[in-house]
Amino acid sequence: MSTHTRNRLLGALLLVVVPCLCSCAGSSVYVPPGSVTQSSSFSDTDMRMMATAMYSSLQKRLQTIVPADAAKPPVVALLHLANKTSEHIDTDAIADKLQIEMIKAGTLRFVDRSKLQAIAGEFDLGGSGMVNAETAKRAGNVTGADFLLTGDIGSIVKSSGREQLNYYRLSMRLIQVETDELVWADDFEIKKSSMKGILDW
Repeated sequence: MSTHTRNRLLGALLLVVVPCLCSCAGSSVYVPPGSVTQSSSFSDTDMRMMATAMYSSLQKRLQTIVPADAAKPPVVALLHLANKTSEHIDTDAIADKLQIEMIKAGTLRFVDRSKLQAIAGEFDLGGSGMVNAETAKRAGNVTGADFLLTGDIGSIVKSSGREQLNYYRLSMRLIQVETDELVWADDFEIKKSSMKGILDW
């Protein structure tokens, strides 16, 4: 084989191999927040959907339990949302998004989250997503809160062949500190289906 032919074959081989190597190295691009992802795992889109749904439901309920002539909006202690899924989900991100929307609406005032974290261990707040009457009253007195807002997120994962179904459920509750009355509760569900690639088996 002549030198010229070998060089041409080598050049052709490089044209095939180099792009393959580059694609194996992977790549990354920016995507808009809230863009729908194709993964069945929990995503930022799911977080926003859950926070928005809880915001809308809670806003409607507040219109009936907060007097229209109240001098100031009530104070709420937004507790840590318990993660009962098998995934690492930043439940504080859901709580923060919900808190931001409520503050923008001006219908609630919130206890500083860093203050809540400091006393969470002492009162066992939100560890299981449940709060008993004595704990609620003690925590309310310490934080100056009129209400405690708590909840949890759970999931069920089912697989059949290449198909995987992920089901997520966020449940939240608003407890009036003075009376220990459950004045609001709601949940929001998301079901996601995905198909595994042949190489993922």
